[in-house]
Amino acid sequence: MLVEQISSTSVEEMNPKLAFDDFPAFYEDDNRRNRGFNPVSKTFLETKFSVLLPPHVVKDKHILDLGSCYGAAGQWVLFNGAASYTGVEVQKNYAEQSQKLLSHWGQSATVIQQDVRSYLTQTPPNHFDLAVVAGMLYHFIDTKSIIDAICRLCKESVIVETNYPPGMRSGKLPLDVAVTEYVSDQEVNLAEGNQSMLGISATTSLPALDILFGLNGFNKQQPKLSFPISPDTIIYDESVLGDTDLQIRFAAHYYRDSTAKPLVTLESNLPQQRGEKRHWTDDPLAKSRTEAYQQQANSLKKDNETGQWRFDANIAQQFDQIARREIPDYLRVIDLCMRVIGKSKLKQPKIIDVGSALGETLKQLHQRGYENIYGVECSADMLAKSFDKATLIHSKQFPEEHAPFDYVINNWTLHFIPERVAYLEAIKRSLAPGGTLILTDKVSSSECTHDLYYDMKRANGVSEQEIEQKRQQIEGILVTKPFTWYIETLDHLGFEHIEIINANTAFVTFMAINSS
Repeated sequence: MLVEQISSTSVEEMNPKLAFDDFPAFYEDDNRRNRGFNPVSKTFLETKFSVLLPPHVVKDKHILDLGSCYGAAGQWVLFNGAASYTGVEVQKNYAEQSQKLLSHWGQSATVIQQDVRSYLTQTPPNHFDLAVVAGMLYHFIDTKSIIDAICRLCKESVIVETNYPPGMRSGKLPLDVAVTEYVSDQEVNLAEGNQSMLGISATTSLPALDILFGLNGFNKQQPKLSFPISPDTIIYDESVLGDTDLQIRFAAHYYRDSTAKPLVTLESNLPQQRGEKRHWTDDPLAKSRTEAYQQQANSLKKDNETGQWRFDANIAQQFDQIARREIPDYLRVIDLCMRVIGKSKLKQPKIIDVGSALGETLKQLHQRGYENIYGVECSADMLAKSFDKATLIHSKQFPEEHAPFDYVINNWTLHFIPERVAYLEAIKRSLAPGGTLILTDKVSSSECTHDLYYDMKRANGVSEQEIEQKRQQIEGILVTKPFTWYIETLDHLGFEHIEIINANTAFVTFMAINSS
């Protein structure tokens, strides 16, 4: 008998019970188990809470759970030694079900059916040790006011689990940017009917959260919480969608820090004139803009003296700034190309950017996970500074030897090519059957439309002298054709489904499909 008792005790020590072992209703009765994406399961709950709410963090703490849904966090924290749990849930069915499921904890567990905003307003300060805000913060558009209210209630710390802004997941925004991005179709799970409700919300990046919590005297002790990736935690891994390796969600634990230097806003600095001051002459942005404009003016002056426009080292040095100032819809057209290619059924289409310059388009393609990308450029100075994670080709001719291509992007380049029909013929021969050509050019226009184009330049800070110098430099170099010429020529070459997908003050973007 003694041997059997020792053996039984050893087995229990080796396989200790977990929070949901005797309470399967927390995941078996939760309607979110029916979701096609990220269904609730025992493994998912255990994995998620072991990261967000480990036992050493919750032991003996009074815990607030905002947007508590089925109350699974309450079962987890009380099982792991929390002093009390309060869940706040606006949906009646979730609140009633979680009250029943947590009833075995007696007065240690409380679930309140109320909207989060009014609860935060009505509750006295420092009422809880810790608040957990999981999958809830992005439901609100006024992120700062909600964080301010949460921090007011918490004596020690706040744990946040939220979504990355879509711009970061798509690669358009770097991860170190402090930004809140508004989303028009964010969804929240409904307690009944196996469906979600859509609405406008706000997603805030980790650096931005650092600022908002810092304003309340909270700091992180580690960069962010790390989730293991498995089939049961799919919501934290977007690589399966083929868009990016960035996880959809992230989590961070903020602690109240009495030793931290308080962050101060302009709003609070201005009335007392007490903030850090910077003289206008020391403004780094003003200095960089002045230097860049001066370089461009010197380059234009030099070219004006020779009577030639050249994509030389001086232009390469400042090309991106010139493009943004002087090409209508420059970034919009690049993004349009990304969206067109994003609809491809090919996971890794072969893409070439004609006149790739410094590689802005190639860079954005690479950020979206495309690997089979090429750039062709006639300017060696441009190529020397170009994005180097693509195959770069120095040539005045279209590189047919690298064909076939699924997509050819030819933006703001063809109008510089004298033999443009021959160039289009080479593109046609190099496109795979059913391949797509995206072509943007400056087309012939009336005096009124051309002056509208100059108005755009003026609004972007281009001086009258620069406008006139540029006009002289490109005369005879950039030769326009009527927009009907493009449609007729593409049709004559055998392209199908010729469409205009963007147009702005004499700059037109065409899309055409190579015949199968």
